[in-house]
Parts: sequence; C-alpha cells; structure tokens
Amino acid sequence: MPSTFNSATSRRNALKIGGLTVTLGALAAACGEDRSGDEGPGRVGSAPVPTALPDYPIDEAVMLRTASSIEYTAIEVYESLLALGDVIPSDLTPTVEQMIANHQAIADEMEGLTTDAGGEPWTCTNPWLMERLVTPTFELIQSNIVGVVLEDTSMVQVLAEEATIAPVITTAQGDITLISSTDDLSTGDELQFDRLDGAVTDDAMAFINALESMAAASHQELATTTTMTEARTAHLEAATLEARQASVLAVAIYGPDGYFSPTLVGEDVPPTERGQIRHFAVESIFGETAQIEIKAGPGDINNVRKSVVMQTPAANSLVYNELSCDA
Repeated sequence: MPSTFNSATSRRNALKIGGLTVTLGALAAACGEDRSGDEGPGRVGSAPVPTALPDYPIDEAVMLRTASSIEYTAIEVYESLLALGDVIPSDLTPTVEQMIANHQAIADEMEGLTTDAGGEPWTCTNPWLMERLVTPTFELIQSNIVGVVLEDTSMVQVLAEEATIAPVITTAQGDITLISSTDDLSTGDELQFDRLDGAVTDDAMAFINALESMAAASHQELATTTTMTEARTAHLEAATLEARQASVLAVAIYGPDGYFSPTLVGEDVPPTERGQIRHFAVESIFGETAQIEIKAGPGDINNVRKSVVMQTPAANSLVYNELSCDA
C-alpha cells in the first residue's frame, strides 16, 4: 500500500499535516522553556562521535603530494591486477606495463615539483583511496557469487533466480559452479558459486578504465589550484596522457562501440548485460570532472550489484604535509 506522501494528498489532508506539525512544534517549544544543557546537535543510537577532519594548511606541496599519491595508487592497482595472473587479458599486458611506466614518470615529476615548492616528496599510495576505494573494490572483484537456500532445501535463490541445487547451475547470465558443501542444508544457509566466466576481468577492466579517468580529472582540477606555472603545465600534461589511457582501455573493453558516448547525441546509455556502467573514449564534453561510477562484484540474491564511486581529491584524501610516507 503506497504511503500518504507517495499518493495524491488533498488540500484538507495537507492542512491537517501542516496543523499537526505546528501543534507539535509549539508543544516542543513549551516543554523546552527554562531548560539548559548541551546545545550541540542531537544524536540517535550508539553511533560513535564524528571525528573532525584535520585542520591542516593546504599549500602547493600538499596538492603536489596528493598528485603523486594518485599516481602511486594507480601503479599499485595495475601491479596487483597483473599479480593475480589471468585477470588482465594477455594481449593488453604490454599496454598496462607502459601505463605503469607513464604513471611512474608523472609521479617522478610531481616529486620534483614538490621539492621546488618546499615540501617533502610523497612516494606512497594515497592512504584514503587505498582504504576506501582500492581495497574494498579488490574484495568485491574477487568475491564469489552467494545464493541462499530456500524453504525447499533442494532449491537455492541466486542472481534473482530460483534453481535446483546442482554442481553447475544454468542462469540467465551463464553457468555458475557450486563451490560450497551441500551437506545438511537448512533454510537460509548460504551457498557460494564461482564468478561467471570472464566476470572478474570485466570488473577489473572497468575499474582501471574509471581509475584513469579519475586520475585525469584530478590533475585537471589540481591545475586550477596552483600558482606555479611548471606545476600547472605538468598537471595538464598528466591529465591529457591519462585521459588517453582511459580512452585506450574503453576501446579495448567495448571495441568500436567504445569510442563515443551516445549521450553526446542525446541518447541513453544502457548498462552491459551484467549491469556494468559503460564508459567511453569520449565520455562527455571537455572539462567535466564529475564523479565516476562503476559496478563491482557479483550480483546478490536479487542480482543487485554494488556501486563504486570515484571522485577527485577532497579534504579527506589530500596528502597533507603533516603526513609521513611509509615507503
């Protein structure tokens, strides 16, 4: 049954709702007279007290250290994916190795500029990005499909389908292989299945494509924050190179259909068969630095996949001068 606020509300009902609000407001005000105490915002439940962001100064060195951290984060992602074995397509491995070299060259330049700005060069990954973006995304990419045993314990719900439990189950998306024990099953038990064929590679490619776009957008924004001519030039050159790398990956993923986004001519962009958000070599008009979203990991029992959102540097991801690098 739809809620009152989701259905048409008559003028009389609106007046009733408004009158009730005013009455409760007056009652609260009356009860609150002559009271004293903490004037801070109220808290519900047992959530921890929010931790304020550090009040550190932001200067040229901070921005350049942040730029270096993004490059080392990209390098870490690429090297970790290559270490997984067959996740990156073999014919794309030389391209990825060249991208790693390019990110290292950009990092080296940012470190030199950091010294010129009077700061300590940063030669580590970005701590915030690693904790909040990279590590969770890698966990999603490598996670198994999970199904739930139904009341009829010979059946399982998986990827929004009900199927008879078997070593291999055919779904609308493809065959999935059971990797859990089926002994003594009870309603609500979880069963794990291997990812669909090629799904890990699809997620990894989407991730690095978006990561390159995020890096390009980050340098584009950082170029506007600096008063150093050399730094501005370096940021824009890095943004150009990384935008090209994102374009190469988009075409590698989608082939000829990966060049231009249909949104440029007013058309919608449907997701892929597996619900992945599509990205293109020419994503949008030049100059946009909006957040980038992808899907990662398998669908849940209702075939809903988790979103991963990437954004350009903000106060929580800057590498302040007060931070030290463990490298």
